[in-house]
Amino acid sequence: MLHGFERASVPLGDFINQHPTLKNRIQATLGKFSAVWMSAATQNTWKVDGSEFLDGIEAPNGVIVAANHRSFFDLYVCSAYLINNYPHLIERLFFPVRASFFYTHWLGVVVNLGLSGGSMWPPVFRDDRRKELNRIGLSQLAEVMTRGALLGIHPEGKRGTNGDPYELLPARPGLGQLMLECHPDTLVLPYFTLGMSNDVVELVRRNFKKAGQRGEWVSLRFGAPFPVSEARQGRDALQTTETVMEHIRALGAQDREMRKNLGHA
Repeated sequence: MLHGFERASVPLGDFINQHPTLKNRIQATLGKFSAVWMSAATQNTWKVDGSEFLDGIEAPNGVIVAANHRSFFDLYVCSAYLINNYPHLIERLFFPVRASFFYTHWLGVVVNLGLSGGSMWPPVFRDDRRKELNRIGLSQLAEVMTRGALLGIHPEGKRGTNGDPYELLPARPGLGQLMLECHPDTLVLPYFTLGMSNDVVELVRRNFKKAGQRGEWVSLRFGAPFPVSEARQGRDALQTTETVMEHIRALGAQDREMRKNLGHA
């Protein structure tokens, strides 16, 4: 089923991510380094809400961060904040990523290893092999969701580029399929973000400007976590994903109202 370069890159990704000791060491070194520099370069632009929901979380069966998707770095910033402030939640990171480029080209593997220590895994296929290969990937994710595992995923399946950042794309069944396979006590943490730029250089420049001159802030808004069993009661995969997206939309509505009240709508 695997083609060409995938025959080397996919087994490499599997090896790194399915060995907890290796994953823990990578997270404690490269993962921590990445979180520190990302925070230092951008945190002056952040506005964090909902941190009270993170205090005291116990997640023996892992955490799924379900986020809207507006920029390439949405989950990168989110994970940097969590690593620096709630390290007990994150010993191993997982971010499903499109197979094209990241698993089909040597440069994609270098980017994956260099920026995330290989955490952009498993690959998500979008060609005619997707039904079988993506099912394998979801089963692999369900198996690694234990204490200390944090999975970041976008229920929309791809980045929204429409003019209204509060209008989410239609739900995709992938997250729901994963939730149907996970332990019922795996936690889902809804997350809404807005203001992150695809231009990291521009964002870093804003970060080091004086207060009041940094432009639009970057919202990091967390909701109350809930077990996957709560969302999947009698629902199929797509309905389960849609239930999670309702929580993300609610966070978006809170963000819109706050910006309106502060004159930043």
